[in-house]
Amino acid sequence: MQILIGRLSVLRLSPVSGVSCCLPGESRFKAGATLIDHVIATTFHRFMGNGRTSPAIFSCVGGESEGTKEYVVKLRGGLELGARGLALELYASMLGSYFGMSCPRPAVVLIEEDLATLILGQLDRDSQKARVIQRSIGWNFGSQFLVNLTAWPIDKSVTGPLQQAAMRVFAFDALIQNPDRQFANPNLGSRGDDLFIYDHESAFSFLLDILPSPTPWKLGTEGYLERHVFARALKQVAFPSDFLKRLGNLTAEMTRFFTEHIPTEWGSGDLAKIDSHLALMSSHAAEFAEEVTGRLA
Repeated sequence: MQILIGRLSVLRLSPVSGVSCCLPGESRFKAGATLIDHVIATTFHRFMGNGRTSPAIFSCVGGESEGTKEYVVKLRGGLELGARGLALELYASMLGSYFGMSCPRPAVVLIEEDLATLILGQLDRDSQKARVIQRSIGWNFGSQFLVNLTAWPIDKSVTGPLQQAAMRVFAFDALIQNPDRQFANPNLGSRGDDLFIYDHESAFSFLLDILPSPTPWKLGTEGYLERHVFARALKQVAFPSDFLKRLGNLTAEMTRFFTEHIPTEWGSGDLAKIDSHLALMSSHAAEFAEEVTGRLA
């Protein structure tokens, strides 16, 4: 049953047909470019899991495209870090696009109180998810729903063109200190010879350190890299030259551009620390590349 109030609706267990879309690299970062869509959720489809932190699928309107599109929405009320986690998700998504990584197109998704009220009426037997929805009224992080995307199987071999794509993923996770793309939980999808990355709310883990390393480009003590999904699969694979070039060219102007696209409602003191971290990594790009290949030797 579908319930309508103006442009808002709740549709339970509806089939979702997403549209493939990912941001390319440097070309989207010209002056005046529209990088992040701001859209309004109009239809709730379903949660994607049973846990408190499960994202949900919504149909949304607005942004650069006409019509309705489906988004996977990370709900502020379900994240341990709350709005801080949303900011990390969005920053990592923009940064990944700068490096030419394939990732679902990001958006900032508004869940209005009227729609939340309708959803709550459908969740009367699930008080946990009801609380998540109630706490998520306002802006949330979304990524466009992708069809024909295959979740990366545990222990899948990496061969051919996938090796360079996998090396980019490993390098990117080392750069942003992301411990959450593990062998047992890849947070990764594939389509042909392309790898799509998502789930970055745990990225920039140096923010949790009381005394962050003054030399973050040195990876000898980064234990999470041993558990990375590609830690055992990339021996003797060359570091991507385009990744190295983009890291060396990452300017303060560019990271400030990312920061300015984070909603003020998610305001976080973390952003300046992330910018400083990336500035250090950029100034030691060649050493970082050597550290990455050394960890995989």
